[in-house]
Amino acid sequence: MVKLSRGPATSGPSSSLGIMRFFDVDTGGPKMSPEFVVIVAVVLIILVLLVKNLNLI
Repeated sequence: MVKLSRGPATSGPSSSLGIMRFFDVDTGGPKMSPEFVVIVAVVLIILVLLVKNLNLI
């Protein structure tokens, strides 16, 4: 039987600390608040419903 020798162990983070570091990185780009995104989504839904009810589509 052949035994495989193990070199220095390389492992990932033992908890979610590595994921938190990933999300803490500021990558730039547009900054939008969650409220703005929700308002824009609701306005788009209302517009689509209005256009559909007016038989424009």
